[in-house]
Order: sequence, then C-alpha cells, then structure tokens
Amino acid sequence: MRRPTNVPYHTLHMPPTLIARYSEITLKGRNRSQFEKQLADNAALHLKPHGIYKVKRGRAQLRVECEGDPELGAAILRGLPGVVNVSIVHMVPRELEPLTQAVLEFVAGWLAGLGTSGERRISFKVAASRKDKRYPLSSMDLAAHLGAEILGRFDGLKVDLTHPEFTVWVEIWERSAALFGEKIAGPGGLAVGSSAKMLCLLSGGIDSPVAAYMMMTRGAPVVFLHFHSFPFIGEQSKEKIHDLVRFLSRYQPHGRLYVAPFAKTQEAIRDYCPPGPRIVLYRRMMNRVADRIAAKEGAQAIVTGEALGQVASQTLENIRVIEDAAESTVLRPLIGMGKQQIITIARQIGTYPISIRPFQDCCTLFQAKNPETRSRLDRVQKWESRLPVDDLVAECVDGAEMTDYGADYYPAEWE
Repeated sequence: MRRPTNVPYHTLHMPPTLIARYSEITLKGRNRSQFEKQLADNAALHLKPHGIYKVKRGRAQLRVECEGDPELGAAILRGLPGVVNVSIVHMVPRELEPLTQAVLEFVAGWLAGLGTSGERRISFKVAASRKDKRYPLSSMDLAAHLGAEILGRFDGLKVDLTHPEFTVWVEIWERSAALFGEKIAGPGGLAVGSSAKMLCLLSGGIDSPVAAYMMMTRGAPVVFLHFHSFPFIGEQSKEKIHDLVRFLSRYQPHGRLYVAPFAKTQEAIRDYCPPGPRIVLYRRMMNRVADRIAAKEGAQAIVTGEALGQVASQTLENIRVIEDAAESTVLRPLIGMGKQQIITIARQIGTYPISIRPFQDCCTLFQAKNPETRSRLDRVQKWESRLPVDDLVAECVDGAEMTDYGADYYPAEWE
C-alpha cells in the first residue's frame, strides 16, 4: 500500500466540529423546541469544565465547535441521554474537486494511523447523503465517484458495502460538506430534565445504577438515596456509593446523594420482629424514608432496581407488601429483565466495574436463614405495630448526609 502524494488540500487541519444527533426528540410536536433546548443546555453544562465548546442547535442535531479536545468532547456527548450518536466531523467545501481532495487526505490520515503492513486488503465504503437536494450529483453518484478516486489513489483497498472495516461518511449541507469516519452510539431517549424528578434507592449492586440510568434516558433527573448501617458495615461501602453517583453524574447535569443511617432501624426490627419477614420490613421502612426525602426534593416517583423473582424479597407477593408502605409511585424499570441482560447494560454504561467491588449490603444484616417469599400484609403490619415507626423514619431522614455532584466527566472504559 502506498501513501498518497501531492495532496495539497489542508482543510482537515482545522479544528473539527462535533455533531450529536438525536431522533426521538424529532417526534415531538409543538413543544419540540423545549426538548431540543434541554439537550443543548445539558451538553453545554457537561462540556464547560473541559475546554471551549460552543453548542449550537441544528436540524435534528447539535453542532459543537470545539477548541478543546474533540475526542474528550465526543466521549462526553456520547453519554448524554437524548443523543443517538456522535461524530467528529471535518467541515470541508462541497464543490467536487476540493471535496475529493479532502476525502483523499482523510483516508490517507486513517491509513497512516492504522499502521498496516500491507499484507492484506482493507475493506471500505463511501456513504454519501445530500441534506441539500439541489446538489448536482445524486448520493449514489457522489459515493461512486469518491470510491473510485480512493481506489485509484491507494493500493491495498477493496470496496465492501456490507461489512466494511472503514466507512467514509460524506454529508452535503447547504454551504459545505461534513466529512467523518464513524457514528459513535449514544443512549438515545430524552434529555435529562425533560421529565419529572425521581428518587432512586441505590444499593451499590449492579441493578439499581442501571435502573437509574434507564430513567435518565426517559428524561428524568435522578436523586439517589442509600442506606448505610454503620458500625455494622464499614465506610468502604459508602465510598463505593459515592463513586457510583459521581460516575452516574456523567449522564445528568446534577447528581445528589443522600446516605441515611439505618442501623438503629435494623436493630429494632431484629429485636421486636421474627427473622422471616425482616427483609420485607427493612424495605418497607426504606420506602417510608424515601417518601420523606422525595417530598423534600420534589421527586414524583421512587425508582428501584427490583427484577421479578431475582431474590427472596422480589417475589410478586413481597413486592406488593413492600410497595404498600410507599405513598409515592414506585417504578421498576428492570422488573421483567434477567440478570444477564442487566449486567450487559451495566457494562455498556460503565457502572459494572464499580458495582462488582466487594461490599456489604445493609439488607443482608441480620438476614434470616430462610426469608419469607410470600409475605402477607396483615402479618407484616402486625409486626410493625411493635415498632416506633415514625421515630425510626424521622431519625433516618434527619441523619441523612447529603452530597452534590456536578456534571463532571468521570473517565472509564466503554464496552
């Protein structure tokens, strides 16, 4: 494979533009501009700490002029709910001759970065589209022309329109052309802030961070509540929770974590109630505390990571008894999912490495050997009548520690 020669066109050396595309937002009606503004505002807030990025609203996309690191900017934008995909784009002239030269320089740069030995042929395709239908060449004709020029300039390449190793994307706009090499998938959905605020019960395991993320992609800002049973459980588990919330803040402009003391509540349940229903009693008390903090925050629902049948407390009978103690609406986005499905999402969104750190869950404290799986409400209420419920709830709420996290990019490996 030989490198191109006599390529005088140097527009690619200019700072690239970031394009963040969205789709579901385009289905909105007269209030569409509100959803678009929310996404643009979120993008600006997340990018601001990391350099100079100017966010502009385009047609079904955000255009971000960047003086900062484009790779970092793309990594931040790809995590924002509402964004379907992101590209690092070079804006070049749309006239055929300079456009062709820009494409050749673009391919030359890609091949140089690949560092191939030339022992095999590399497959590629050109994907051209006309946003401006007045352009004299059709999309197919433009793709064919550019593909032929690439083949004529470089050895060791072959066309594969189905499974190419490299795609040259060319979009013809009204005054220029956009040239780029990939569309980095984002979460899609709606921008955080488009829906009402919710409060998520965050355990520290794999499930609840995924549940929170799924609600964020539906536009809901999420406040987090964790129950900590010091001194029975060490401070290390609390550090893990803070790391999860700090990480999840990459998906929303503002994250808030409440850590509520739960040891005295659990001791009271241990002392006055039998072992079988303890986990159900724990979770009913958690719902009462969550109601109080949700009201304080203006949150319209409680979110949990429950999946039907996954553990003893998540049988349908126990779920119904636990929910009875909540005044708020309880949402369970994972309810019909299997564990492997949840793990797959956790890996995709980056929370999995944090979630699998060893830690003690407060719900395992004083756990019965054979917990009840088919609790009855009347029996559970009978045992609760022995407890100073209001005092225990007030102690949890009053003793909760609050920490805020901004829209900081928290680096992690994407899978």
